[in-house]
Amino acid sequence: MKKLLKDRQSLRFGVAVAVAFPLIYFLMNFLGLSNGMFSWWKTLLFGLVQGVIFWFCMASFRQFRDEDITPR
Repeated sequence: MKKLLKDRQSLRFGVAVAVAFPLIYFLMNFLGLSNGMFSWWKTLLFGLVQGVIFWFCMASFRQFRDEDITPR
């Protein structure tokens, strides 16, 4: 877990996803293009959960990006 927390780029992207989801949802709701499925607290909670899942997956996959997997 400490190795995943050292990947600062993945952390920044995870925070960006966690902030962007509620902003986009509230903007769409303001413009009248939303279906109103979530209340405001569900939107904030889901944005946070989505940001954490995105960060975890991205940081996990990025630690293997420099490995050579081609057969010799």
